[in-house]
Amino acid sequence: MIIQLENISKRYGFEWIFKQINYQFEPSQRYAIVGPNGSGKSTLLKVISGGLVPTSGKLTCSIQHKRITDDIEMVKEIAFAAPYISLIEDFSLEELYDFHASFKKMKSANKEEFFEVSQLGIHKKKYIKNFSSGMKQRLKLSLAFLTDSQVLLLDEPTSNFDAKAIDWYLNLMENYTKDRLVIIGSNQEYEYIFCEQRLSISDYK
Repeated sequence: MIIQLENISKRYGFEWIFKQINYQFEPSQRYAIVGPNGSGKSTLLKVISGGLVPTSGKLTCSIQHKRITDDIEMVKEIAFAAPYISLIEDFSLEELYDFHASFKKMKSANKEEFFEVSQLGIHKKKYIKNFSSGMKQRLKLSLAFLTDSQVLLLDEPTSNFDAKAIDWYLNLMENYTKDRLVIIGSNQEYEYIFCEQRLSISDYK
């Protein structure tokens, strides 16, 4: 999928978060959106995901020279993980996987493979509300990486992670991003060191 930003700007009240972003994200490439905390990285990712409407400008998506005009078709091709994205807390892990897989095609052949990759299988009957913050972040990343989508968006992917969990994240990046457009919002270089392209949000103030 190609994602094209044309003069994208976002304002909250009288404050411009970023202005006039013209940028094209190409298929099968890895991009890092970088900048200090509070600079607008998360806001831009939300705009790219379709979850936030820009104040001005136009975002277009296309697959093999065909422009996508159906929002549902676009959403199916995007997997997004971020610390602020909510999970359904009253579901067990098993129920949450079934729910997610009911509207997103999964790379995992079945639940057991998902549990193995996520390393959360021993908690499959546990309610999400009883997960630690690190377990919830691991779950969000597992769902995103194992969704069969053309685009993978990640914001602060290793938030609440220890060194062992960071290694797990890097392993997923190596094994589950082939032929996907990957866009990562971060100010921690180890989260995006493998990205070929960098977009500095500070250049659009």
